[in-house]
Amino acid sequence: MSETLPSATNLQQGARSRPCVCTVLIIGGGIAGLSAAVALSRVGVQCNVVEIADSPLGASLGISGRAAEALAELGVYDQCYATSTPFDRNTTATYIHDTEGRVISTGPKRPEWPGARTALGVYRPELLRILEETAKSLGVVIERGVTAEAIEDRDETSLVTFTDGRQRSFDFVIGADGIGSRTRSMIFPDAVKPAYSGQISIRWMVPGPEVAGEGWYFGPVGRLGFYHLPQDVIYVPAVITMPEFKRMSQEEVHALFAHLLDAFTAPAMVELRSRLTPDADLICRPFDWILLRDKWHRGRTLLIGDAAHATTAHMGMGGGMALEDAVVLAQCIAAAPTLAAAFDAFMTRRFERVRTVVETSVALSQLEQANAPPSENVKLLTSAFSTIAEPY
Repeated sequence: MSETLPSATNLQQGARSRPCVCTVLIIGGGIAGLSAAVALSRVGVQCNVVEIADSPLGASLGISGRAAEALAELGVYDQCYATSTPFDRNTTATYIHDTEGRVISTGPKRPEWPGARTALGVYRPELLRILEETAKSLGVVIERGVTAEAIEDRDETSLVTFTDGRQRSFDFVIGADGIGSRTRSMIFPDAVKPAYSGQISIRWMVPGPEVAGEGWYFGPVGRLGFYHLPQDVIYVPAVITMPEFKRMSQEEVHALFAHLLDAFTAPAMVELRSRLTPDADLICRPFDWILLRDKWHRGRTLLIGDAAHATTAHMGMGGGMALEDAVVLAQCIAAAPTLAAAFDAFMTRRFERVRTVVETSVALSQLEQANAPPSENVKLLTSAFSTIAEPY
């Protein structure tokens, strides 16, 4: 792997020369924004984060492969491990079952390498808490309820106007504000828009004890999987084909999800169905995606994470790519003589990697919509995982 981020102790000891920039505004306080703040702080950049939203959604995500190593480079892997569900090589979480619960595939083969970190199932609010506390311990300033209204490059700085009327200059700006990025619209008004994949996701956090038989279940209505989290909840993500997306009421989402569960006779699915109450909090979202195929930066502003390359969840690598973005950006900022050189190096190292994730995820969605056998999905997943097993 490319050079490891220096620890805070090394920074305090002055073991590293001054980076090519000193200050940054990070727009977005999600996984991409907070991990960028941690990584850049560790190489000596003063970070300010603004986040317009109040609180994160309470679902879960998987962090595997090199993305788990990115957590380690950020200095938070051990904390995440302590509050997550680890998935070792013997995990059944990738097993694919039919409607009756019979295993029809053990899932894709993931490459391994010496010292590889164990994959984790992480409760998203817990990950954000760990990242935020780490960022604050490194001196990061985080403001909520405010964001950037306008960005103007002036010589060697960016003048930012905030939604509360304030103005302030920074050496550069990072747009980490998600698939609906306002930052992207500001710097690339003619950029492609997010595209709908033809499928939706429904995520359910089920309180209560574990259920045996974790893994994925394929049925005539769609597929869903589950695993248990240390917070004494079960994470249940589902994928359903909907050729034309329409917004649904909570009652409609509940009815669709119940219909999905009713198609299974597997004991695990029957148990989960018994726990589905009318007031269950179901998070329904379209599987949208976007990939900026040219530069992700203009002037002194750079896009990272979903703002530049949002993907469907078919590979489970969206959050992982955001973590990798943060680590690689910090490495480039620390090593490059100028901001422009750092941005170019970042693009060189990141584009093909995230393109593999985005395009493979969309292809997997298309296979599912064509009712291809699970073996075709497993073959494509195995190939893609082999590609991104290379160091970032």
